[in-house]
Amino acid sequence: MNRFRLVATLFVFLSLCLATTFTGKAKAEGIEFALDQMPHIVGLGVGMVPDYEGSDDYTFAVAPFLKWKLQNSEQYVMVKGYEVQANILDHPWLRFGPSLNYRFGRDDSVDDDVVSKMEEIDGAIEGGAYVGVEFIDKTNPRKRFIANLDFLSDLSNEHDGYTLYLNLRGWYPLSMALDYGAGFSVVYASENYMEHYFGVSKKDSAKTGLPEFDADSGVKDFRINQILVFHLNKQWHIAGGFQYRRLLNDADDSPIVDKRGSSNQWLGGIGLAYSW
Repeated sequence: MNRFRLVATLFVFLSLCLATTFTGKAKAEGIEFALDQMPHIVGLGVGMVPDYEGSDDYTFAVAPFLKWKLQNSEQYVMVKGYEVQANILDHPWLRFGPSLNYRFGRDDSVDDDVVSKMEEIDGAIEGGAYVGVEFIDKTNPRKRFIANLDFLSDLSNEHDGYTLYLNLRGWYPLSMALDYGAGFSVVYASENYMEHYFGVSKKDSAKTGLPEFDADSGVKDFRINQILVFHLNKQWHIAGGFQYRRLLNDADDSPIVDKRGSSNQWLGGIGLAYSW
């Protein structure tokens, strides 16, 4: 946990330095635009994430980002980390399309010497669909509000469950060079999902000493996102941010969280993007 706090502090310090440097540069160059005006964006982020869902140990992670928008259309394909979404509607504010996601598993390489003895969980491929709205201020397209509902179901026969995400987020320009984004999410998970990732079977209990635990369906967590995007120019952008997750209900009560991990989950990172 100390390692994560150190890296998070460095991210915040670097973000403040970048904000001071590039805000002044943007004023000099007269940058005033929205990323949405650039149809294509590609980027890469690095940061720290929990070792597994519910862990209080952290590990480095790399995540790609891509948005490819059809010219003169609202249709696009977006890659956010390990999830792919496509908006198939050419509508000014309504969004709808398929989703595909890769969910990492849990094996004996995790730092916790008790959880590492549990039965390994393979990565899962999930698919589904999302529907949402995106309201853009016509006088300043950098001001926007997005809400969507994302359904994902296991396609790989790993956890045989599903999740339902409600996401709310907004963007607001703080200066010519700096955009601020904030978001809130709630995640509901099915019984199969919860049992697979948070349950403790009789066999696992015997190997680890943890009490047996049957996890039921319910609201799994809520999430708060904060992000700053610095526009170096119309092509290059640097972003820094963090996400706080609070595990709830049986995710919070699970012995792998309550006794071996933490219900307070932090993710933080910084990334570089190019648009054209």
